[in-house]
Amino acid sequence: MRLKLLRQCVAGLSLALALTACQQTETPPVETPPAVFVHEVSDLPVDAAVLYGQLPNGMRYAVMQNDTPAETVAVRLIFNVGSLAETEEQRGLAHFIEHMAFNGSTNVPEGEMVPLLERYGLQFGPDTNAFTGFETVGYQLDLPENNEEIIATAMMLMRETASELTLDIEAIDAERGVIASEARFRNVPVRRWQTALQRFLLPDTLVPERDPIGLPEVIETAQRDAFVDYYENFYIPQRAMMVVVGDVDPAVIESDIRETFGDWQGPEEPRPDPELGEINTDRPRSVGYFYDPEVLTIFTVDAMRPYEPAPDSVETRFENNLARIGDAILSRRFETLVSTGTSPILQAQATHSTEYDLAELARVLAIIAPERWEEGVAIVEQELRRALEHGFTQAELDEQIANQRTSLRTAVEQAGTRDNTALANGIWSAWRQDIVFTTPASTLERFEAGAARITVEAVNAAFREQWSSSEPLLFLASSTELTDAESAILNAWKASETVAVEAPVQADSSEFAYGDFGPAGEVASQEYIEDLKLHRVQFENGVRLSFRPNSLEAGEVAIRVDFGAGSLEPRALPAVDVVVSSAFTAGGLGAHTSDELSRVLAGRAVGLNFSVGESGFTLFGGTRPSDFDVQMDLLAAFIADPGWRQDGLAQYKSIAPELRRNFASTPTGVLQVEGARLLRRGDTRYGFPSEEELDAIGVAELRDFLTPALEQAPIEITIVGDVEVARVIEVVAASFGALPARAESWPSYEEARNVRFPDPVEEPVVLYHNGGEDQAMANVYWPMFDDSESRRRRVLTLMRSVLDLKLTERLRERDGFTYSAFNNELTSSAHPDYGYLWVGVDVTPENLEATYAAIDELAMAMASGEITEDELQRARQPLLEQIEEARQRNATWLSWIARSWQMPERLDRVRSIEADYNDISRDELIAMAETYLVRENSWRVSILPNEDR
Repeated sequence: MRLKLLRQCVAGLSLALALTACQQTETPPVETPPAVFVHEVSDLPVDAAVLYGQLPNGMRYAVMQNDTPAETVAVRLIFNVGSLAETEEQRGLAHFIEHMAFNGSTNVPEGEMVPLLERYGLQFGPDTNAFTGFETVGYQLDLPENNEEIIATAMMLMRETASELTLDIEAIDAERGVIASEARFRNVPVRRWQTALQRFLLPDTLVPERDPIGLPEVIETAQRDAFVDYYENFYIPQRAMMVVVGDVDPAVIESDIRETFGDWQGPEEPRPDPELGEINTDRPRSVGYFYDPEVLTIFTVDAMRPYEPAPDSVETRFENNLARIGDAILSRRFETLVSTGTSPILQAQATHSTEYDLAELARVLAIIAPERWEEGVAIVEQELRRALEHGFTQAELDEQIANQRTSLRTAVEQAGTRDNTALANGIWSAWRQDIVFTTPASTLERFEAGAARITVEAVNAAFREQWSSSEPLLFLASSTELTDAESAILNAWKASETVAVEAPVQADSSEFAYGDFGPAGEVASQEYIEDLKLHRVQFENGVRLSFRPNSLEAGEVAIRVDFGAGSLEPRALPAVDVVVSSAFTAGGLGAHTSDELSRVLAGRAVGLNFSVGESGFTLFGGTRPSDFDVQMDLLAAFIADPGWRQDGLAQYKSIAPELRRNFASTPTGVLQVEGARLLRRGDTRYGFPSEEELDAIGVAELRDFLTPALEQAPIEITIVGDVEVARVIEVVAASFGALPARAESWPSYEEARNVRFPDPVEEPVVLYHNGGEDQAMANVYWPMFDDSESRRRRVLTLMRSVLDLKLTERLRERDGFTYSAFNNELTSSAHPDYGYLWVGVDVTPENLEATYAAIDELAMAMASGEITEDELQRARQPLLEQIEEARQRNATWLSWIARSWQMPERLDRVRSIEADYNDISRDELIAMAETYLVRENSWRVSILPNEDR
């Protein structure tokens, strides 16, 4: 297990033995102290920018200066213990205590911690959070500023969490309903499958019996002494690590840590790590089965061997990478099968992992069409055996090496602007995994130094070693109840074993076919908007470009291409726009299938996505500067020569039934499938297509819907990133600028701008889900307005944020009805007068009526003026901090300035955003609440368990 108080890695132990062997026999052996950090005894170079240390009480810390985003700080307090350390009577209390960290300590009264942080600009959830796993508990604060006051507050709160929680029984009782709600919310088919799989693979261990969410009876009845026992014995400095990464002076932070945590003392005799049990190293071929009416059909085959600790070293990482490459090649073979759209395999992947320092697992996991599960099992068996018997080809290896090299080089290019939160999480994760936190540069250097040793023979050997030590362990999860399931699964596997498999055919290498679109386009006009640092170019063929340089995300370039009118475009059949959003890019290009594109673009850092919006189509890409030209060629190729193969549609149709059934297993899934249409009076441009709608759609309908816009609609390209303006213009001119001339304008389709909010309801509409009997959802929608006035939209956003505070305080903190109350707003830019504000709450069926009453009470209170200046500040400050940080991000600028040729007013919105939010008054929020949060105008939907399932 990785829970050790002071873990001495194998390398340190080996060194101690070697030193002892060199001593004269009469000399007492020299004892080597345990390593505080694994890099102290590894040949891997640690990132020198991280300041590591340990306090006399045993607490470790790591501090790193980093300024992305500028003037922000990520703070983490991590314990190397989790739910596995619970007793039978404490099951779920590790997670429960995590919740209690927000519910009162010696110096922070109950209910004060979250508001305190909100006043500093931290939003509960995104910036203030915690987590509990089997082996780890963590607390995280993402500070929007780096001033002394907020850092001192964060340190104080982490110190309070470490040893000063009051664990008041009244606060515990108040939180029980919240924990129960979280357990309900997380009780989804895939989680039940994971527990069943753990029980099959690790049957004689604690692991399947210690799900962090715990047992209902413990959550409902555990008394304070059970909480205190866990807290005092496992929240101890010897098990803790503080990580601080941000725009700080590491020496100052180190001093703060020493001053804040130096007096923290643990028990004289710390409680040892739990005994997890043992695995059966001689286990024969075994078969397991899990039936759940709502689960996906998931088949896994595992090879399991005892865990053998190995030091984190250059050679260990090289060997692990060989096995990882083998996994990637086999996964790639499955991807090729899936891409045809005719395979029973809907998704599959090969991996290897360490399970709780108990076992090493090699795994293939496949999601299969339910009615074809036997075929899917056979494909997994045969492809795995093909890899073991015949190995991999040089072409397959070359593809993976090219992708790895590009990924590593990209990481080096972007190292200077790595995100504080990612770095902080990487540092503590490395500690928890007993690995060295290295640099991207040293990782690339090691890769290149060992590249000559990455041969087909070496990868084959490493892959075979993963699968050579045990009989296969076969496990099938199914929504169809099978008779004598274990025998049926084993028979399917054995029948497949009798089928001979041939060596793979080495794929022919080819070049990307879209590097030449004709003569580069000429620039027709060009301007620079200084206050936004925005370059705007129009080419003679009508293509328009907006480019904003941004070096704050080094080595990254974000692109979007907007054209046409999206869901407003005419179509022959319902739901065509929904289907084409998934099927279009999966159909590949005229010269390359989607699968071939992965091969011909191996080693190129390019991205591709496509969406159908309510008033436009959008292609997205993301790349690095050196591959910018290829990225633009790829996007232009999908405009000029889409493949329109049946494969893309077939893939979507094969997975759609499983998606539909999985959505039906939870209240939120039902809302996702059915709510979007109901909120638009049944408009088939929204929501998930029905089975009948999907059956009627063919490639011809998709092509007819999208082709006019592809061929003629005006194109607007938005680019933000780390690339020079001259190169942007040159590359866009050679790709999009070389396309045939575009139409000067495009139809507005006024007749299609007809979405209307549903009529108000006295009693909620009722939908049904197929999940647990204790799961329900209350949803309230108030009609609002469209997106034509930016100031009005921002008042709505701020009002919603205040409502969010009130919902949390009432439904979670006071009533204990729910783990989380959702809320959001939508204002349409395509449909006049259409918009809404939504509140959705996960509750038990018996609390539905009380939840609706509470929502109405809060809405009426806001409308009558019950919004305090403190609430306004706690809602406003996180929004302002998010905007300030967002201004450093490519993605933010991409969304802000996209389509600004078509809608120039979007640029003024960027200019006014901070001023608007700073200026919005309490009176404006009250007036909006009074106008719109009217019970009689609302539309409601309750989602209840289906008693007839």
